[in-house]
Amino acid sequence: MHCSTVFRLCAISAALAVSASASVPFQGPSAALARVSSEEFLSGAPVQTGQVVITEFMKDPNSVTDTRGEWIEVYNALPWRVNLEGWTLSDDSGASHVINTGGAGLRMGPGAYVVLGNSADLSLNGGVQVDYAWSGFSLANGADQIVLSRPDGSLVDRIAYDDGMLWPDLAGRSISLRGSARDASLNDIPANWCHASSPIHGTNPDLGTPGIDNDACP
Repeated sequence: MHCSTVFRLCAISAALAVSASASVPFQGPSAALARVSSEEFLSGAPVQTGQVVITEFMKDPNSVTDTRGEWIEVYNALPWRVNLEGWTLSDDSGASHVINTGGAGLRMGPGAYVVLGNSADLSLNGGVQVDYAWSGFSLANGADQIVLSRPDGSLVDRIAYDDGMLWPDLAGRSISLRGSARDASLNDIPANWCHASSPIHGTNPDLGTPGIDNDACP
């Protein structure tokens, strides 16, 4: 069979072969762990549509209380604008919050970040520029999940972090996704996360980069 005569069939066969055999490339000292983790974690991962990707979160701030200083950064992976109003932030315990701006919308352009947090008050939350403040939801300092769903219930992104066995777990430092892994499947892999290394700002010694590109992972 020649691809010149049945191009479409050959292209499909080639794509299937690549899909079956390709492995995700990882760089740096965590490469071996990342490859093992990809097989372990992606094999049972739920289907995620991935329009918006969780890229950073602060679960255990030092400079302020957890009830004021927790936040989640999300990234628009689509080439067009996304409105997060009506989307649900939840975990596996049943805690949830529906994003509601009273119809004003919570829009993010292509390639942009939005920071969700439990307080938008700069004087209380450590000076973090929070785009939207939730209620009835929190991030556990031990193992927990962050789940983002569309109004129709479809799962957009979900991560499940542990209590420091595989995931970064130091108080006062956000947990930050490497830039090459801004994908709803790749961010399921603990080896693709590291601690932030930049202070949030001059008066807050906690480390994190809410709303901007993450620090490079080792």
